[in-house]
Amino acid sequence: MNSEPPETPDGDPDPRDESPSVTASDLQSTCGDANESDLASEAVGVSPRAAALEKLPSLARITSVIMLIAGILVVGLLFYKVMVGFFIPLFMAAALVVIFRPVHEWILKKLRGRRRTAAIATTSVILSIVLLPIILLLTVAIGQLTGLVSRTDLDDLKAAFERGRTRLGLELQHADRFRRLDQLAGMMDQIEQPELVRAQIAESKELIAFLESEVVGASPTGETGEIAKEQLTQFAEIVEQLESVQQSDATADSVAADRIMVEERFHRGSVVASAAIHAWMNAKLGGSFRTEVKLLTNPSEKDLAEAIRAVREYLQPRFVKLSGVTGRVVVQVVIGMLIMVISIYFFFVDGPAMVRTLMRLSPLDDAYELRLLGEFEKTSRAVVLASILSAVVQGFLAAIAFFFCGFESFILLFMVTTVMALIPFLGAASVWVPCAIYLAAVDQSYGSAIFLAIYGAAVVSSIDNVIKAYVLHGHSELHPLVALLSVLGGVPVFGPIGILIGPMVVVFLQTLLEILNHELELRDAPKQESVTSG
Repeated sequence: MNSEPPETPDGDPDPRDESPSVTASDLQSTCGDANESDLASEAVGVSPRAAALEKLPSLARITSVIMLIAGILVVGLLFYKVMVGFFIPLFMAAALVVIFRPVHEWILKKLRGRRRTAAIATTSVILSIVLLPIILLLTVAIGQLTGLVSRTDLDDLKAAFERGRTRLGLELQHADRFRRLDQLAGMMDQIEQPELVRAQIAESKELIAFLESEVVGASPTGETGEIAKEQLTQFAEIVEQLESVQQSDATADSVAADRIMVEERFHRGSVVASAAIHAWMNAKLGGSFRTEVKLLTNPSEKDLAEAIRAVREYLQPRFVKLSGVTGRVVVQVVIGMLIMVISIYFFFVDGPAMVRTLMRLSPLDDAYELRLLGEFEKTSRAVVLASILSAVVQGFLAAIAFFFCGFESFILLFMVTTVMALIPFLGAASVWVPCAIYLAAVDQSYGSAIFLAIYGAAVVSSIDNVIKAYVLHGHSELHPLVALLSVLGGVPVFGPIGILIGPMVVVFLQTLLEILNHELELRDAPKQESVTSG
């Protein structure tokens, strides 16, 4: 019996029967795939939907990871607060371990692999040739500084200053009158006090006439003096006009206009008169720069007393504050030294294991971590070893010259020269140049001054390039400008040790940026390949 498709009341076939026909093979394959996936899921006791959802991270897992990261950040911040006080001793210990690693490996080989004994021996070597000499030199330098301050007398300083001023040709006869004339030249534009200005003009003319006859100038100033007197006379006439205008009735428009005109002439005349006085002084004393230097180096007794009082008021509270924290600073230094020595020992004993642990815990790629460690070692040798060795040698060579030139505090000068040699652009010359000037200007030891100048330029400041070239072996250095900025910026942040830490921070930043650039290049490489293949 054949079954016909059902019809609608209109006689059309039912649209529900217009669905595409499905063959038996299609049904069999579909049912087979479904049965296989269902059987696989049932075999492990998991439904297919649950198996698909398991591939996505659950909310609980996401929350757990977020809480874990937050906990790491909190504990890391606490760890930083605990350890930040020991950063400098740990850094110095790590740098010394890197520098003395060849010595430690040689000692370890001689002791047949006994790590703890070798670590004790290497730490003792570092104490003997680095730390103890620094402590002794600092003690002697502080003693010399204390003795120098105790022997210094104000009268002796004043006498030495006067001798130096005389030898440099900066002595000024009738300096008080020149200072008064310079002061008057800056007080001419007082339009509200014409009587006072008129008195100042008269005093200025008298001073010029007196100094013209009593002081021998660097060049003839007769014409310049006459010009100055003439300008002052013309300015005095303008001042008289100003007085008459100010005393008249200012309500009339004509009088008001005259007053404005006279006031403008007054301002111009004051500028011209002041310039004429300064022009005469510059011609008399040998130029504007020399005039300023002579006025500065010939202060009055009152100015000198005020300067000394200002310096005393500035230094006294700081000395009180320094004396109050001296004990605390000494304790901190002693604790820091102990931590550094202990850290040096444990870095030698367990250094490789510590590095492996940090590499295992760090999320960075091992290749990047090894690169950072390599940069630390290279920078430690370049910055710490080369810079410190060069500075010490420069300080030692300069101290020899200071000793033979008659400086008693040559150990103090050695320490100062060593520290200044670590600062780019300043260097050891910032110490031996003033010492040479002192020998020539104050002690009048011209032979010693010439010797120190030649020796400092040819030997002390030149040995820096030789030592750094030998230690670095062609390794690239920081640009001088970057080195200077890193040193000047590192000292306020890290203290004196910032001279060494500042450049290392710059090197690490450069390395991290290079690593980031390498990662970005790796991400862009597949895109470039697809574009090229397309």
